[in-house]
Amino acid sequence: MKTSALTTLCFALGLALLGVAADAQVPQPVRGGTLNVSLPNDAKSLDPTFQINFTERQPLYLIYNTLVGLTPDFSYQPELAERWELADSGRKLVLHLRQGVRFHDGTPFDAAAVKWNIDHRMDPATASPSRQLLAEHVASIEIDGSTRAVINLKGPAPNLLGMLAQREGFMISPTAAAKHGKDLGTNPVGTGPFVFKEWDPGNRLVVERNPNYWEAGKPYLDRIVFLQTSNTAVGVPRLLTGELDFVAALSPIDARPLESRSGIQLSRSPGNRWMALQIRMDKPPFNNLKFRQAMAHAIDRKRISDIIMGGKADIAEGPTPPGLWWFDPDLKAFPFDPVKARALLVESGVSPDVELVLSTSPVAINQQVSQLAQEQLRAVGIKVRIEPVSISDWYPQLLQGAINFLPIRWSQRPDPDGLLTYLYHSKSGHNSSRYLNPELDALLDRARGLEDRAERFALYMQAQAMIVRDVPYIYIFHSIEFAAMRDDVRNYVWIPDEIPRFREVWKAR
Repeated sequence: MKTSALTTLCFALGLALLGVAADAQVPQPVRGGTLNVSLPNDAKSLDPTFQINFTERQPLYLIYNTLVGLTPDFSYQPELAERWELADSGRKLVLHLRQGVRFHDGTPFDAAAVKWNIDHRMDPATASPSRQLLAEHVASIEIDGSTRAVINLKGPAPNLLGMLAQREGFMISPTAAAKHGKDLGTNPVGTGPFVFKEWDPGNRLVVERNPNYWEAGKPYLDRIVFLQTSNTAVGVPRLLTGELDFVAALSPIDARPLESRSGIQLSRSPGNRWMALQIRMDKPPFNNLKFRQAMAHAIDRKRISDIIMGGKADIAEGPTPPGLWWFDPDLKAFPFDPVKARALLVESGVSPDVELVLSTSPVAINQQVSQLAQEQLRAVGIKVRIEPVSISDWYPQLLQGAINFLPIRWSQRPDPDGLLTYLYHSKSGHNSSRYLNPELDALLDRARGLEDRAERFALYMQAQAMIVRDVPYIYIFHSIEFAAMRDDVRNYVWIPDEIPRFREVWKAR
């Protein structure tokens, strides 16, 4: 054999051996085991039709599938819909559905089930929190055979796919809904990788592997047990003793004792959730623009971030974090300026005897922000009284208008129309600040109707500058959070909405 041929053969064999070695180094998922997860105790229902509280989505993503999936970079991917396209000059969204999927009760998943789910949520008699969002986009839904669902659109709907990847896209068994009625929230039936087993509210919630799951070889775990606690920090000592395998939503301060502990790994969030003080703008004294601007100048965002986030979080100048395409690097909020705050207070004409009620849930980060905001507002002459609200009632009371001033966090949506229109458009049912600005509504409506990203970006820059100027929220920082887990937990991956998902997780032992 010639030298050159021998050299080529040896090189090829070397590459093959390197490939084998590389494959051998890639850990293969281990099947079996139980994952014990800390879950804040605010879950009220496991029926996606009525889902409100953020933490409810952790078990929902296990019991149910959504029509569309999300990747770690916020792209869309197939889930129960294998593919989709716009038809009829953009007036129809056609979903091509996965075949052979069944709900946990044996009911086939098909186009009729998709139609029932969307119609059910849009029915005014159902009173679903999802109704208004869907009704903004969806005129009707049709069945085209068993594997094609056709959504007739009212107009441009850039956020609809994102909605179908989140709360609005969870698919419920129509058979189970007919059987359980209002009790579906404690008897949930989906197509997901895990089947609901039991729920002792305030104590624990258990799901077990779906043996007939449509995605071959998954899930890896036998069981996931959510142990419900009053707040995430309570889970830290239970993680150290081995009672828990996973605790999410830890602040940098919460996570600090775990940084050097053997047997524990920390995973940092993308930092896409922003922390702010929300203001109900149609209630005095908050209906006074100069008073709201005085409040904004009184808040030392850097000091709050330094204390709560250990100085690791980006200061929030608006509602969009760095890294998303609609982030405006030139946007600046009101700087910390106590002198300016006092001058604006005088100009506002609001009586110095007015006392603000700051409503706070028993979540550590909310309590910390409330205490620091109280201190800083009082320093410029604004009286503040902190009023506790139970964790399960806090967000529902906000939507009902019973809370006027509060600390709040929001995670992002895959399209800017999803969060900016959701929170700030005057016609949105989730505009809990009661922000009313026709000029802003027009900008958001125009941006929704465009396909060109550069044109949309220009409009969203104007919209965000307007929002910051009008102060429905005082943005503080983009929250850095950590998920802490035992070192045998594998393949946990963040999605930018920062809702923990455990479908792909496995345990090494």
